[in-house]
Amino acid sequence: MTDSVTAQRRNATNKNTSKEVVDEDNFKSILSFGLTTNTNSGLLGGLMVRKEVAINNNALHRQFHYFNLEIVSVNHYRESTANVNGNGSGFVYGKQNYLFAIRPQYGREINLFRKSSEGGVNINGILAGGPTIGLLKPYYLQVSYGRGITRDEVFDPAGKQNIVGSGGFFDGLGEAKFVPGINLKAALNFELDAFRQSNISLEIGFLAEAYTQKVNIMALSENRNLFTSGYVTVFFGGKK
Repeated sequence: MTDSVTAQRRNATNKNTSKEVVDEDNFKSILSFGLTTNTNSGLLGGLMVRKEVAINNNALHRQFHYFNLEIVSVNHYRESTANVNGNGSGFVYGKQNYLFAIRPQYGREINLFRKSSEGGVNINGILAGGPTIGLLKPYYLQVSYGRGITRDEVFDPAGKQNIVGSGGFFDGLGEAKFVPGINLKAALNFELDAFRQSNISLEIGFLAEAYTQKVNIMALSENRNLFTSGYVTVFFGGKK
């Protein structure tokens, strides 16, 4: 009698464990939100929203439809922050425009290494691309005209301005222009061991982006229409 009860309990435990593994391995989609940094931006480069939809849960190397939307800032490689005599707010000498990139992307994600039942890390490979909507917004500076009079102006290459700081971030928003382009990226996604229905992952990759024209960011340096960058994004999300 005792052996029979023990066997029933063991079977029940095995079924529960099996169900957990199936739930873990057979989710249909993951929705994640991420913070990113890249070699063409500051510490916080932008935001991302990513959705992965499983194609075949039973395949040896699982594949996913990869949908991603990112909004990031893109800096010129010659940018550096200056401050005049320690007064006023810091500004970038020679900068004329901000560049923000809005990138809707589609691609494929394939599982390269699946973690064991005891835990570990899933490693997926990603190849994705899509159009880029470049938003070029004027970069305003505070220019002093003496007697406490300052005006917000765009940098003048003639160098006749007495610059005392940067203007407001939202100055010139109504003057923003759109520059179209395309982008392509390759990356590895490291899914960290977490709770069954949650997802924490690290995406590390390389991105190339081309615009239809040279993007005017700096007045005194050569501008270009092709940008390349390495990036790291931390994602937090959930599985369904």
